[in-house]
Amino acid sequence: MTEELMQQGFTCFQPNLKPEELRRLRESAFRTDRAGTRCLLDTPAVRATALGLKEQLTEAGLLPGSAVAIQAIAFDKTPDTNWKVSWHQDLVFPFAAPVSHPGFTQPTVKDGVNYARLSRDVLEAMTAVRLHLDECDERNGPLRISPGSHTRGIIPTSEIPALVHLRGESVCVAGEGEALLMKPLALHASSQAVTPRHRRVLHFVYYSGLPLPEKWHRTV
Repeated sequence: MTEELMQQGFTCFQPNLKPEELRRLRESAFRTDRAGTRCLLDTPAVRATALGLKEQLTEAGLLPGSAVAIQAIAFDKTPDTNWKVSWHQDLVFPFAAPVSHPGFTQPTVKDGVNYARLSRDVLEAMTAVRLHLDECDERNGPLRISPGSHTRGIIPTSEIPALVHLRGESVCVAGEGEALLMKPLALHASSQAVTPRHRRVLHFVYYSGLPLPEKWHRTV
């Protein structure tokens, strides 16, 4: 799995989570009036899961022991929130205050939280873990990833279509309780669901690089 993550930019992992843990996450991390909710590491059930996943992934050799969770986002795709996302990389992350250090660019504020775009070396030290709280098949708008695209660094928007065409794409289906690990620099997209129903995903991001001159919004 480690080799696949490094070469392809993603891999699957089956964490050991009990049904009641998944139920608590469904009840505490998702809102019926929106498709996504940011910055959930203060939510007790989400925080506990972030720590538990880190322990299991470290034991599996998929995360270093120094990794810390710096983000948790809840996504749900339903008949009322059946969105699509074009091909992109995850480049912007939350901080405790407005950034001022060189290398942290395009500062913005979302829902009262400061965000900034990071440099390649920081992004390469990140791993995202998408925990599926519902089964997600080909008809329910699964994530699509362009294999190996994470090795190209930060890709200009104008070059993304040609690179996806060159490298192709993989459709990432998942069962309830299964996790998908991916590198934030991997190009990824999501289509609208053909058969929309709950597709609840908790998207964690772990950082395992050197200390930064700016303080993350939260760390776990």
